[in-house]
Amino acid sequence: MTQSHRGKVERGACGDRRQFTAGGLVLLEDIRRTPLLVDPRGAERAESAATGQTAARVGPTVCPCDRVLADVRLAMLGVRLPLAVLGDDVEGEPPSAGRVRIPVTADELDRALVAGGLIIADCESTPVGSLADLSTGPDGEWVEGHLVVASALPLRQGESRVVVVAERPLTEPDLQHLRKLDSDEVVLVVPTAGPTPDGLPAAVLRQCLEAVAPAEFTLLPLPISWRGTAVDDALASAVTTALDGTHLFRTRPATEVHRHAGDLLWVDALERVQAARKTPATNPDELLAKVLPVLTRWRPPRHSRGLVVFFTGLSGSGKSTLAKALADHLAAQADRTVTLLDGDVVRRMLSSGLGFDRAGRDLNVRRIGFVAAEVARHGGIAVCAPIAPYDESRAAVREMVEAVGDLVLIHVATPLAECERRDVKGLYRKARAGVVTQFTGISDPYDEPMDAEIRIDTSGTSPAESLAVITDYLVKGGWLARGPGKG
Repeated sequence: MTQSHRGKVERGACGDRRQFTAGGLVLLEDIRRTPLLVDPRGAERAESAATGQTAARVGPTVCPCDRVLADVRLAMLGVRLPLAVLGDDVEGEPPSAGRVRIPVTADELDRALVAGGLIIADCESTPVGSLADLSTGPDGEWVEGHLVVASALPLRQGESRVVVVAERPLTEPDLQHLRKLDSDEVVLVVPTAGPTPDGLPAAVLRQCLEAVAPAEFTLLPLPISWRGTAVDDALASAVTTALDGTHLFRTRPATEVHRHAGDLLWVDALERVQAARKTPATNPDELLAKVLPVLTRWRPPRHSRGLVVFFTGLSGSGKSTLAKALADHLAAQADRTVTLLDGDVVRRMLSSGLGFDRAGRDLNVRRIGFVAAEVARHGGIAVCAPIAPYDESRAAVREMVEAVGDLVLIHVATPLAECERRDVKGLYRKARAGVVTQFTGISDPYDEPMDAEIRIDTSGTSPAESLAVITDYLVKGGWLARGPGKG
């Protein structure tokens, strides 16, 4: 296959690499211009791509979630994913080679089957790929079709190739282990589709790997979306097979069972970074010490790290009272911006068009979480006080926030009887009379959080006492400095 390449030489402590883009894949070759991506089936792929372009002109456009989109992009590089349906978080039997399944709505499925094709696009509606020769299953929840392979992965250059699938930064024991293998080449796979199971953003992991990878390693960015489940092992194996690897070395996240000395060193390093209060963490491992500045920019010490304090509880439990008191206290004590996101105010200003059914409540809480995460991303403090009745919604908020900062979940666990006795707004009376429907605690469920950092029952404590419990927790955790005259 003949390709014209334009690129730039990247120089760093680990040597010189030349980076190119071809067929949507970032390629790397050394300065001797030995290409690391060679496609021996150029004519076949050109014909296939032309067929795909024709198919892409017909059929509805589907914009799947980020995980499905990453799986599609990986499959378009020739990786046969061990998934019955792309986006699954459990291993399953895939369809025949060259075909994939993606989840679709009933309307998308009907229109695709009529048109005989389907366009897969990203969140900005830019086409990424297409499916042709469609079929579906008995439940109609997915569509299967032929997916055009757009590019080939680098071919093996020698007798042996170690594929390192990275889910954390490299350590000295990792390099020692790889040197013992004495392989002809080492391909270091850099996942680019979302955070690791530890929450490390893809861009941060890439910076860490590029900072310490030996010059003889081939760094290969691939759109791998980790699940944090047992299927991650199968994904790593599938990538290794597609790369014609003879050995797989997977650097595991702190969330998994640790199999190598390097894994244990990473667990310690991550704990140090997360727990740092006023001064950045240190590390005895030479490679981890080199990337600590990158990790510290991602997770600054707690006194300057973005923070979201998220109250949840029944109507009338005292959430808003405590949230406002805390926001006022933080504004006076902290040297950072403080944003109060009260549930009623957000409903009026951001979510006035949403209903009070489960979908509307869920989206309202996720909107609050998104805004709060943006506050935390820039080092501020957000105090939120929605009812947030569902575990799923709160988990989504925690995921958004902890990608950029810390979250402290406070369950205001005032009993229903006390909340109903207070009934400041008269809503419980209306709910009992059937005037107000889908009311949390009466006609709609409240999932009590099992992961709350603080639990407060305001029926037996004053607002000042409850506030003291919260501020003491924040001081002990290192997010807030102790006030004058307090020890």
